[in-house]
Amino acid sequence: MNDYIEVEVNVNPRQPGSDLLVTELAELGFESFADSQTGFQAWIPADAFQESMLSVVNQLDTELGNAKYSWKLIKGQNWNAAWESGYQPVKIGQKLLIRAPFHEADSSVEMELVIQPQQSFGTGHHPTTALMAEKLLTSSLTARYIMDLGCGTGVLAILATKLGAGKIEGVDIEKPAVENAIENARNNSADSIVFTLGDASAMQGKIYDMILANINKNILKATMKQFAASLNEGGDLLLSGFFVTDADELREAAAGFEFVELKNSGEWAMLHLRRKSI
Repeated sequence: MNDYIEVEVNVNPRQPGSDLLVTELAELGFESFADSQTGFQAWIPADAFQESMLSVVNQLDTELGNAKYSWKLIKGQNWNAAWESGYQPVKIGQKLLIRAPFHEADSSVEMELVIQPQQSFGTGHHPTTALMAEKLLTSSLTARYIMDLGCGTGVLAILATKLGAGKIEGVDIEKPAVENAIENARNNSADSIVFTLGDASAMQGKIYDMILANINKNILKATMKQFAASLNEGGDLLLSGFFVTDADELREAAAGFEFVELKNSGEWAMLHLRRKSI
């Protein structure tokens, strides 16, 4: 088995740019990531690692004054265990457990999703994903047509299926994420979900009852007109991936929507908007 380099990135307080680092590091060859309370961990084969790759972390530190990294060698026989230890099951009351295949089942919850984490956040342990999942658990989804934009591992689309939604589509700009989402759907008996590679343009010409978008503030703002064009009157738009301090900016950009609810987990937020009747 190959040796790996484990990089620990700490960002305190958390900033939106810290999540964007994951995408940048993945493009440089980092294969796996795990979220943490203060940042994230990343792994790359030792023979592919150069410390200069971490200049993106230094750039964040220069801009925000709050990013630090450290790295160490993980021997081949130990690296997978180190990666898995970075993930913990997410339990939302007694209703839902989101766990990885290497976690034990919990018979005390009403519903369980088994999600294989791979190359990105989205297993449910990140506050934004958990906020969205919690909202879905209290929503009426029966027979609704739903888009999960920026689907990641597919956890939200899979949960919506389990809660009785009708046709569900998921879109992501990352091919590994789409492949992972398809695998996770299959493993959770949710094969009817259609996951495709793409971006917000995939919604053009379609009208949904609900759109889920756990991305980042700038993309959410840029997509507001498409959201409005792709939702039925009275349709629900659930947004996350941004900070509470960004909520007013998003509400101002949401022409054609009425405010329903804002919830937060620490500094992260979830915004529920509803398409106005014309």
